[in-house]
Amino acid sequence: MIDPKRIDLPDFLVTWYGAPSRSATPLPDSCDWLPDPLKEWHTLTSRWEKRLTFTTTMIPPERIRIAEDGKAIFMVDATGDWHWCIDPDDPDGVFDAERYEPWGRNPEQLTEFLVHNTVREVVYGAGARVRALAVPEETLTEILAPMEEVAFGAWEWPAPGYRIFMGGAALAETVKADSGPGWDVEVVASEFGRLSHLEGISGVHWRR
Repeated sequence: MIDPKRIDLPDFLVTWYGAPSRSATPLPDSCDWLPDPLKEWHTLTSRWEKRLTFTTTMIPPERIRIAEDGKAIFMVDATGDWHWCIDPDDPDGVFDAERYEPWGRNPEQLTEFLVHNTVREVVYGAGARVRALAVPEETLTEILAPMEEVAFGAWEWPAPGYRIFMGGAALAETVKADSGPGWDVEVVASEFGRLSHLEGISGVHWRR
């Protein structure tokens, strides 16, 4: 497995989104209380004008506020149903919850969490993307052969059981099929030419 600590986020962003187009935007002094990994993520990603998140929204750092329960929401999903927060008394931790549910501790520390979310968002923002449903186990193994699983922590959102694989200039996300046997799989790359080898795998109906 790939250790998430081995993923160099600046290099990863350049690989998938191209070279940064501007200098980093310094955070205002009002953000000094935020955990370093979160400040560093916002400073780094400010160098790209391109959109970097598609299924989640990062709260602008200057708008992050500590609520009455002592938590501060820093990210929400696209539907507004899931929220992720930090706790100033536990700066390395991440907590998440579906709307109206109590906070639960995410299995990842903040640094790894931010890498995980940045990598996962590429699945929905890459220039080339194909998807197949209910893929048999042996076929999935063939699809993922050039890749290696990333040892990210298990999230409850968007559903339990999602796994991410990287390698060969591609990235894949898999999850057990909703109904029946097999796996749903999405594979992405910077251009469709890098996914052409998938067309030779028999028994798979790829959708763009």
